Amino acid sequence: MLRVGLTGGLGSGKTTVAGIFRSLGAQVMAADTVGRAMMEPGEAVYDEIVRVFGPAVVRANGTLDRHKLATIAFTDGQLAELNAIVHPPVIAEQRRWMEALEREQPEAVAIYETALLFEASKAAGTRDWQERFDRRILVTAPEALRIARYVARMGGPDADAATRAALEEEARQRMAAQMSEEEKMRLSDTIIRNDTSLEDVTRQTEAVYRELRALATASR
Repeated sequence: MLRVGLTGGLGSGKTTVAGIFRSLGAQVMAADTVGRAMMEPGEAVYDEIVRVFGPAVVRANGTLDRHKLATIAFTDGQLAELNAIVHPPVIAEQRRWMEALEREQPEAVAIYETALLFEASKAAGTRDWQERFDRRILVTAPEALRIARYVARMGGPDADAATRAALEEEARQRMAAQMSEEEKMRLSDTIIRNDTSLEDVTRQTEAVYRELRALATASR
């Protein structure tokens, strides 16, 4: 089985690329989906987040306000604390998923989609991504385009100028807390550029998947 880490910063379009890989036949796990489940009331991760960040991040219905939590983490310098709570159990689940998948589908292309493929390891003082994945893929786009995508997603088409300005600043803060695109490029085996059209990024992804499929078959 071929183990692939798929990453990209805010607004890069990595989730779109993950969806294309899935449609082509790859097995895909999204770190954000796993993290969301672990942040539900009653879960150990939820309890620890509330203990560390306080009741201000809990909505009236008892669920976490993930946007508010992220804003606090980025603006108050508590991102490392949040990552230390969430990343270890999510990574452990990724390992379990890939181990089970390899037993069931030894020729599979298993793709783990995460915004912080390299950052999570760097924060822990390791380079375990080298051991966890056979290939690392980066989805990238120019900074201005990534910011524009974030504003459009979070603000919607009717956002006023003040809202757009606030979201642009929020995007820059989040991007500043992540590893630079240049460093991620150096650490990646393959780069998919998502700066033109869906058709173009689909063509790139299809070409990459053909290579991954061949590697998975050859690795048996």
